[in-house]
Amino acid sequence: MKSGVSKEGLRYAVRQSGRSVAYCALTIGCGTRDEGAYPAGIAHFVEHTMFRGTRHKSAAVINGYLDRLGGELNAYTTKEEIVLHATVLKEDWSKAARLLFELATEATFPDKEIETERGVVLDEIISYKDNPAEDVYDRFEGLLFEGHPLGTPILGTSASVKKITPEMLRRFVAQKFVPEKMVFTVVADMDEAKLEKQVLKLIGNAFSQSN
Repeated sequence: MKSGVSKEGLRYAVRQSGRSVAYCALTIGCGTRDEGAYPAGIAHFVEHTMFRGTRHKSAAVINGYLDRLGGELNAYTTKEEIVLHATVLKEDWSKAARLLFELATEATFPDKEIETERGVVLDEIISYKDNPAEDVYDRFEGLLFEGHPLGTPILGTSASVKKITPEMLRRFVAQKFVPEKMVFTVVADMDEAKLEKQVLKLIGNAFSQSN
């Protein structure tokens, strides 16, 4: 395995796997505990809405981009991080990686798309309330970490999610999605030195285009 820090300050790790499938993940060290004065649930809402369009791709293009390659794209939010990840054939790993960086650095958060996704998140909150195990766990964490950011539910509440605006999403990302808070990992059947060189180039391109 090779690892290091790019000149932009982003940590990375690459590993040769010997498999025909490659795995990429971009982890941003900002989750529910980092929401501060923002409405509760904004980190999770960002994770949902960054898929709704970038400077170069519409939501429809994003949703079908890796499908056409036979790959998979997904994301999740925890109390401490947002993770974007993709699984593709090894020859397509760089396409998947570029898409992950594009989502993290060039999402536009279109107003219309955000309203659509707000409904999805509100339905998700209701479904959690209807699941006793999930509801009990959220309540337990709320009591355990009462008064601490870790006590905030990842999804937020219906009231807090309704307060989130497109401008808040853009500001949150501008403040939190910085190279120093990111880690990029790739596992693919490629020479690690060559893979590392390509990753560093990809990182440099991603942040030069986002400025």
